[in-house]
Amino acid sequence: MAYERRARVRVKWRIVIPACLLLAAILYMALNIFFPRQEDTEGVTICTWDARKTANLLDVEYENLYEISDYFFYGENLNLFQKEYDPENPDDLATKTLKLKSLCDGSNEVLIQLSNSLDRQIALGELEDGFYEVYVVNNLEDYRMTSTSAINEVFYTITRNDASKRITFIADNNYTEAETPLQQNYVYLNVETVEPQPDTVDIMLDPAGGNDDFGLGVDYGYEANGLLENDEMFKAAEILKEKLEAYGFTVGITKNTMDENINTSGFGGRLHKAYEKNAKLYLNLQFNMNQSVPEMSGMEITHSYYSSSALANQIIHDIEENTALSGSALYQGLQVNGVVTPQLYEGEDGLMIYDGEMQIRESGGMGTMAGQYSTSMRELNGSFALDNRYGMQALIIRFCYISNPGDVALWQNDQDAILQSLADSIAAYLHVTKE
Repeated sequence: MAYERRARVRVKWRIVIPACLLLAAILYMALNIFFPRQEDTEGVTICTWDARKTANLLDVEYENLYEISDYFFYGENLNLFQKEYDPENPDDLATKTLKLKSLCDGSNEVLIQLSNSLDRQIALGELEDGFYEVYVVNNLEDYRMTSTSAINEVFYTITRNDASKRITFIADNNYTEAETPLQQNYVYLNVETVEPQPDTVDIMLDPAGGNDDFGLGVDYGYEANGLLENDEMFKAAEILKEKLEAYGFTVGITKNTMDENINTSGFGGRLHKAYEKNAKLYLNLQFNMNQSVPEMSGMEITHSYYSSSALANQIIHDIEENTALSGSALYQGLQVNGVVTPQLYEGEDGLMIYDGEMQIRESGGMGTMAGQYSTSMRELNGSFALDNRYGMQALIIRFCYISNPGDVALWQNDQDAILQSLADSIAAYLHVTKE
């Protein structure tokens, strides 16, 4: 029998290899659909990372540590302290530099130079979305921030472009819920853009007049040259509210009507309303008067002893640029004309640490020792202001001297421009523009 050579089978690799790869991909997807990897899909996650990547990022111990013991919010600023807050003694953390490292975007680092002013700390409204580790730059080295106690506080910033920032301030030794906790409560900031919170306001306007704060009868404010402070300030608050709302701010007024009588302190009072609405900025609107020196004139803005004069400076500057109103020459020298830093008063505890202006002191929460000045303040404001970690940045704005006929004429003729400039200045300070 003759031998017949078999025909040689030639494999078409250009077809087989892609087919095998496609089959492998289909099998891989099927396995992930029907048998998902539990360690990646269950557990705490941050950014766009799964649970495993989150744990790898957060379950880390550090050698260089910087421990904080206290904190509070003032306006839109988060204030941190190495020791328990003591207004008489500068904290070690003041004037240091913080570094925020985003875990969502490894290249994003934010450097923040702190100061002793409550409004010159971590400006939460300026942070981009992300999950940040917090470091202290100490002797040119990065020290990972930790806390003596666990923290989980949520803060909402002022409305910008129909949105707010939800800030979650965290200190935790087991954020990922691992079997073995870390040795320290490491500090993080989680920043998310969200819709504005309902039933809150960004700015609370408090027009003077219609209160009996001292038990001497209802005070409707100064009256001179045809003007009554109570009526003029309420009308000004309504106009200013509309102008601020044009920038997208949510704005409240402590009085519902011009004729309403409501005290500054106490449950249900003006300050309580502002705290309830989670306001970040509190503006008390007033006139001024000096019958002994009728030529006294100009605008005056008082800020807290514990805050910077930056916002007051900007308002005075912008109003002088855009209207005929000027800062009062009574307060001049090192500061901008018309910008006033209140004197400190001694409280019943014997400490000379309290802002002399009640509206400023009692609106700032922990930062300005609200509810501590006297027994009456503790009784009136203690239930909502004492030890409150959510304080408001406050200004008292005295538009002009109604004892001066020139100031009165200026107010009557240029009121709309003055209030528009005030709204524009606040918006510029808060980095908000009209859409």
